[in-house]
Amino acid sequence: MRVILLLMVLVLGGCAHYRSGIGPTDIVRSIYIEPIKNSSLCPKASGTLTAQLIKAIQRSTSLKLTGKNEANTHLQVEIVDYSQKKSTYDPKDTSIVLSFDLHVIAECTLIDREGRFLLERQRVEASMDLEKYTHFHSLRDQAVPQLIGRLAREICALLVNIW
Repeated sequence: MRVILLLMVLVLGGCAHYRSGIGPTDIVRSIYIEPIKNSSLCPKASGTLTAQLIKAIQRSTSLKLTGKNEANTHLQVEIVDYSQKKSTYDPKDTSIVLSFDLHVIAECTLIDREGRFLLERQRVEASMDLEKYTHFHSLRDQAVPQLIGRLAREICALLVNIW
């Protein structure tokens, strides 16, 4: 009876430390965010996305943000598309109430220290709907940072969920 109990403890103890494949702690412990490229027409997007992405990574992950030479992974982000579509509730009235759909797309690449791609040009998108009653430009200026914040959270979720 004691022999069976001892064997069960040894087997279960061995299973407790079993891991399949490579986990995120084996590869991604620290990350360097390369300067974000903006190939879109989204105003002030690269600086805003950098700041928002740093905040999102610090809040949502255990990754350490480091310098270029210390990091074991490098994140490259390029904002590739920004669009704003507008529509009216009443086709005859274009000045009182408009609905704006803001949409931004980025491509993310994550490379480890040996140059292997963990992510390669993975598309990440964020959208936001706005309604305007008078001044769209001031509303858009307030909405773009919120839209970019959503994009940063989506990129952070991608980093967390790649495994």
